[in-house]
Amino acid sequence: MHTLQIPTAMPQQGVRAQHASPVIVATDGRGQSDGAMAVGKILASNADALRVVTVLKALPVVSPEAALPIAPDVQAARRAEQRRAVINQATRVWGQSAVDVELAEGDPAATIATIAHESNATMIVSGIGRHQVMDRLFGDETAIRLVRMSSVPVLTVAGGLMGAPRRIVIAADFSETSLRAARLALELAAPHATLYLAHVAPRDKVLHDWNSWGLSYKEDAGDALQKMREQLRVPGGMTLQRVLLQGDPATELLAFATSVNADLIATGSHGYGFVARMLIGSVTTRILRCSTCSVLCVPHGAAMTRMRVTAEPSEITSIPKPDWPAEMDAFTRRNTGRRGTLEVDDPDIGAQAQENDYPLLGATFDPHDQRLELMFGEVGDVGHHLSRSIGHVDEIDTLTNESGRDIALRVVHGKGQTLLTFGN
Repeated sequence: MHTLQIPTAMPQQGVRAQHASPVIVATDGRGQSDGAMAVGKILASNADALRVVTVLKALPVVSPEAALPIAPDVQAARRAEQRRAVINQATRVWGQSAVDVELAEGDPAATIATIAHESNATMIVSGIGRHQVMDRLFGDETAIRLVRMSSVPVLTVAGGLMGAPRRIVIAADFSETSLRAARLALELAAPHATLYLAHVAPRDKVLHDWNSWGLSYKEDAGDALQKMREQLRVPGGMTLQRVLLQGDPATELLAFATSVNADLIATGSHGYGFVARMLIGSVTTRILRCSTCSVLCVPHGAAMTRMRVTAEPSEITSIPKPDWPAEMDAFTRRNTGRRGTLEVDDPDIGAQAQENDYPLLGATFDPHDQRLELMFGEVGDVGHHLSRSIGHVDEIDTLTNESGRDIALRVVHGKGQTLLTFGN
C-alpha cells in the first residue's frame, strides 16, 4: 500500500495541545481528510494530545411513518467498515495502523462539536469537504456546519496541505476574533513562513456615503494594521506583511490568497452565530465554500479564552420590547464594573472592535427616542467615559450561563448588530 510521507516542516511554536485539551482530528477515512490526518498529528506533537474521531451517520429514513428497524448485524458491519476505513487511512498517511479510533453515531458536525466542547479541545482539524450546490441544498456541508456549531477553533485542511503552512493570509477586521485567529496562525506557521495581514476596505460607494471619513480610511486602517502587527509579536525568522485591499471582503481575500499561492486563510467568524449558534458571517461562509487552500476559523467564543474553558451551557433570552427599559436597568445593576469587549458587526464593512476591556457603567433604553445607550469607564472617574448610542433597535438578547451570570448582550439594529461580551 502506498504511504504518504509527512513533511518535516513543523510549526515554529505549535498549539501546545495536551491530554486535557487535545487536538481532535475529525475524519471519515476518505481521501478528502488525508490532509487533516497528517496536519492533526503534527499539531498534536504527541499521541496523548491527539484524538481521532469518526462519526457514523444514520441511514436515511424512507418514510417517518414507516421507519424500518436496522438489523444489529447490519449496524455492526457499518461500524466495522467505518473503523477499518480510518485505520487504512492512518496506514496510508502515517505509515502505521496502530490508531485509537473513537467512533460515534449521529450528525457528524453536531457530534464532533459536542465532543470538542466537552473535552475542552484546543482545536478541531477536519477536511475542507465538498462545496457544491447540491451539498448546500441537502445540508452536506459538514465543514461549514462544524464551524457554525463549534466553540473551539476549526482548521479545515485542503488536500494539498500535508505539513505546517508556509504562506498564510490573515483576515484582519481588528476584532478580538481576528486577533485570536492571527495569533493562532502564528502558532501553526512553519519556520520562516510568510504571513500577510490583510484588511479589506469598503467599496467606494460606502466611503462616499460616509462623507469625508473615507479620505482618511487608508491612514486609519494602516495604523490599525501596524498596531495589530505589534500586538502579535512575530517570531524571528517569520515575515509579516501588511496588506490593504478594497472591495467585497470574501472576493478580495480569496483572490489575494490565490495570487500569493497561500496555504492557509485565517479568519475570525462573526454573525448571529455567537448568540444563536445558528449562523456564521457571510464572509467566513464564502471563504469556506470557495477557498482552494486550507482555512482556519476562530469562533467568537474561542477568542474569549475564559469563556471557552468554563464550557458551561448557555441560555439565550430574547427580551420583549415593552420590557427593554426595565431589563436594561436590571442588566446595569448586575454588570456594573465588569470589563467587556464591544464589537459592531456591519454587513458592508465587517466587524469592527469599538471598545476592549473597558468597565461597563450602564445600559439604558429610552422609549421616547428609541435609542439604547451603552456607557463605559472606570467607576467614579467622570472624566474618562465612553459611550455607544444605538438607534433603530429591532431586538435585544442576553446570553447567560447556567448560574444566571451574563455572558453577553446582543443588540440587533438595521442590517447589523452590536455585541457586548464579558470576559469574566
